[in-house]
Amino acid sequence: MTPSKLRAVHNKLVLDASVLINILGTGSPDAVLRAMNRTVLVDEVALREVTIDPCTGKSAADLLVRLQTSSLIEVVSMDDDAYNLFIGLTGAEPPDDLDDGEAATLAQAAHKGYVAVIDEKKATRIAGVHFPKVVLLNSLDLLAAPELLQQSGRDGLAEIVYLALRNARMRVPSCQRAWIMNLLGDGRSQECPSLG
Repeated sequence: MTPSKLRAVHNKLVLDASVLINILGTGSPDAVLRAMNRTVLVDEVALREVTIDPCTGKSAADLLVRLQTSSLIEVVSMDDDAYNLFIGLTGAEPPDDLDDGEAATLAQAAHKGYVAVIDEKKATRIAGVHFPKVVLLNSLDLLAAPELLQQSGRDGLAEIVYLALRNARMRVPSCQRAWIMNLLGDGRSQECPSLG
């Protein structure tokens, strides 16, 4: 039914900043996060990169506080072991270095044995080399989750994905684009340049 690789065993997710921005871009982050019914963590370093609500263009601060207060996201800090992984990722020689948010996300996931949800190709490549046992998902794995489809229905899911594409310019791997274009239809697909 969907291309999502999110499974029941993936019960602890560490989101990168871009993934959280895509969820905010749906306009209904509370409903999306509730439907997933998982522990959703964001490292404080990655959270600092989320400054603007993509739906309004205004500060995301109040929205992020609301998501934390509602226990829909939990902001975490790196312990010493995670920080050492983080330093190794940010301090690597180019092109194998990562920015702070991506490095913090991968360090948390690798150290704790959680799932990393990250969209960037470079970070995915580096994670595959350094942390081959870490499960990697992307934004669409969350936004096309079977639980979300069941709760929202096909039309509701299409709206959620469309808004993430339109408002947050969500990046989509080429292997998942055909499914999205089928879900959205030609008209709305053409309004989403990030589909390529």
